[in-house]
Formats: sequence, structure tokens, C-alpha cells
Amino acid sequence: MARARKKVEHPILPLGEPQSPATPPPMPQVGDRVIPERSDSEWKITSVRSEGRYVDLEFPGTYLTRLHVDVSTLKFTDRIESKTPESARDLSAISERIATVQRESLQRLDDDIEILKKYLKTERASKAAIDALETLSNEAHVSWQSAVEQIEDVMED
Repeated sequence: MARARKKVEHPILPLGEPQSPATPPPMPQVGDRVIPERSDSEWKITSVRSEGRYVDLEFPGTYLTRLHVDVSTLKFTDRIESKTPESARDLSAISERIATVQRESLQRLDDDIEILKKYLKTERASKAAIDALETLSNEAHVSWQSAVEQIEDVMED
């Protein structure tokens, strides 16, 4: 007659509730302060490698460095705030800057064209050449105005 098998418990696994996996270490950022394993000193992260699994450390105020340190061996003490891009743009400052560049650019172009027109008159150039410079100046003004309007339309979106 066959004997009933005994249930054998796995000697390594715990008998209680299954353990949840260890929480992964936080994503390191340059500037974070940490305490490495087997150290009492606070170090600063200088670079992050391999998708955040390894970091390079520097002892502040010295040239001492530790390279390629596993993040799971670090104790984070001081976190640097993540730098998020500014969502709110200062539209008035941007518009003012564009207007300043437009004004300076057109003024410089107009000054150069005036100098060139005077030179051409002294050299007795044809009126068509001088009119071509006037046309260039007018087209530059129109082109700038069109570009500024397009930029303002895009920034409003």
C-alpha cells in the first residue's frame, strides 16, 4: 500500500506572509547628499550613471572622489529639489526683448543703408541702385513686423 507523502516546507522561505520586495532607492540627482556604506561622512553626488543605478561621489571641500558607487549602498540625507522647467513664461519680458532686438536691428540696417546711399550718390550711381536700397529697407521693416506677429501668435498658444 502506498504511503501518503508528507508536505515539506521550503527551509529558506518564511512561513508567514510573503515579504514585499524592498523599496528601491530614490532616483539620485546631482547635488544630493548621501552617506556611503561603511562611512560616517556625508558625500555629494557629482554625476549619475547607468540610469541612476550608480553615482560618482565627492567629499565636499576636498578632491576626494568615489567613482561608480552602487546607489543601493547609499543613505540619502539631503535631497536637492528637482529643477522643473518654468511653466509660466513672462510674455511681457519676451515681447519687450523681441521689440528691442527688432528696433536695434532695423536702426542698424537703416544707418548702413543711409551711408551706402550717400556713397552711391557721391559715386554718381543710378537712381535705380539707390531705390533698390530703399526697397531693401522697406522689405526688412515689413518682414520684421510679420515675424513679430507670428511669434506673438505662437506664444499665446
